[in-house]
Amino acid sequence: MNEPAKKKIKSVLGRMAEAVGIFARDFRSKMVVVTFHRINDWMEEDGITCHPVKFEAFCEFFRRHFRVVRVSEQIAGCRNGRAMGGTLSITFDDGYLDNFEVAAPILRRLGLPAAFFVATGFIGTDFKPPWDEHLARQPGWMSWDQVRSLRDQGFEIGAHTNEHIDLGTKDPEAIRAELARCRAKLQEALGAPPTLFAYPFGGRENISPSSLDLVREAGFECCLGAFGGVNPPVADPFRLNRISVGGWFATPHQLGLEILLRRA
Repeated sequence: MNEPAKKKIKSVLGRMAEAVGIFARDFRSKMVVVTFHRINDWMEEDGITCHPVKFEAFCEFFRRHFRVVRVSEQIAGCRNGRAMGGTLSITFDDGYLDNFEVAAPILRRLGLPAAFFVATGFIGTDFKPPWDEHLARQPGWMSWDQVRSLRDQGFEIGAHTNEHIDLGTKDPEAIRAELARCRAKLQEALGAPPTLFAYPFGGRENISPSSLDLVREAGFECCLGAFGGVNPPVADPFRLNRISVGGWFATPHQLGLEILLRRA
């Protein structure tokens, strides 16, 4: 069976599950964190690109089936032993310009909170990361003024390292320096040290136990991955799963089915 057919079947099954109330019952027992990267209508959808119309449809789905909260509220709940089942937080990684120009206005219109995890070495630059080098037109990065504007609009700003390094392969001193540089830039730009952290690439192999210890040591209150999966109502803030939403998910109902099938 080809990929489009699989997406269509999962979307249909998701609609059926929603119609008979299965989503409503199941989602109460799961804490969900989703992450996006690029939101624009001029790039072809891929693993990290979602078109604005689809993004808004996902947001409407989240608002319908979850209590959409700040990621910091989920973390505080977990730290205090308070069950956060039935909540969902929306996050973004890297710091792409369209997060400010496209995603933030949609979120404001719908009254939804979100957290933006920025790679501080990318902000305000023309840097081309390896995964974007092939693009004829670069999506661009936010400026520091735009990051501050997101903060002033009520959105949360988190750290995503400085140069988007792989914490699973670097030596401790390199990781310690990278985290310190990232924290210092965010503190200088925003006037307060960041407490939220999402590690680059997001796979299980991209962070080691020793690098996770360094994240704690640096003063962060959480560590978020991006390899899929949902979380139990009370989860370890330093081992939070996120579902990355991109081209693979054709519809919100397909995503809903994936959440339904995942064990917390």
